[in-house]
Amino acid sequence: MRRSFMETIWVLAADNSRARVFETTKRTALEKEIETLVHPAGRQSAQEITDDRPGRSQHPSGGEKRVAFTPTVDPKKYEAQQFARSLAEILNKGASNNKFEKLYIIAPPSLLGMLRSELNAQTQKKVIKELDKNLAQLKMEEIRKHLPEYM
Repeated sequence: MRRSFMETIWVLAADNSRARVFETTKRTALEKEIETLVHPAGRQSAQEITDDRPGRSQHPSGGEKRVAFTPTVDPKKYEAQQFARSLAEILNKGASNNKFEKLYIIAPPSLLGMLRSELNAQTQKKVIKELDKNLAQLKMEEIRKHLPEYM
């Protein structure tokens, strides 16, 4: 039995510093990129992220006392978690507003796990496939080649 309506499909291709959301009603092609998010902290080293960290104190004699508090959370992991949370907000909102019927997620394994834990039940039900790959920097046509022939 054929469906009488066209399903809208979203594809998220993300890494720790960039995410792209594509939308299509065609099962064999990606039609357009509807959102691009950039997260510059995802490219930085842990030291660059924490360079301006609090925790240094001034020694009474005027010299700097070389004490820095070690963060309890890895800065890179924290930034990735924040980015995953913001991506999940977009996907959860899209699902609750019925912007798509199917969702494909492409992300490196660590980000994919973080993202999965942030998706609500309604959004999770719309996930058709997850690909643990880093394809966010590729052209739309190249990303499409990694998805099933008929989405």
